[in-house]
Amino acid sequence: MKRKIKYISFLIMAVVTLSLSSCLKDNLKDYPLFDTNEITLVNVEHRYNGTATMNGQPVVAYQKLNVTQTINKDAGTINVVISVPAATTSFPAAEKAKVSQTKLWFYLNISTAATIAPADGTPALGDPTDATKPLKYIVKAANGATRTWTINVTAFNP
Repeated sequence: MKRKIKYISFLIMAVVTLSLSSCLKDNLKDYPLFDTNEITLVNVEHRYNGTATMNGQPVVAYQKLNVTQTINKDAGTINVVISVPAATTSFPAAEKAKVSQTKLWFYLNISTAATIAPADGTPALGDPTDATKPLKYIVKAANGATRTWTINVTAFNP
């Protein structure tokens, strides 16, 4: 019994000692905070209930749409042209016919270490979006600098 208590005491001391130590060393180099707050790429997709199921529920399928974009960094605007690709076996013609500019999903590439939030009634990224009106997002750089970006769909080709 004494041996077991010694073993447990040693184990507790080892854990406490390791938890109070650190691998970090003093005088680590300080790196500047990232200061860019840009949207560098716009992607758009159509989501729908696919033919596969999981636990009796349809698995969400998606079709990436073709996007051509023109970025104006000075004005903070991105004009995009969205085209729906041709129907395929994985993207049937019946589903292609349902693609609407009023129900699209956007996802964006932003600057390293930046955050993004919707503005002026624009839905959050990951939610269906009505792209018939301008979409506004605020991109916040790691150093705190913010910039509002506006995405305009200038053409939608179903």
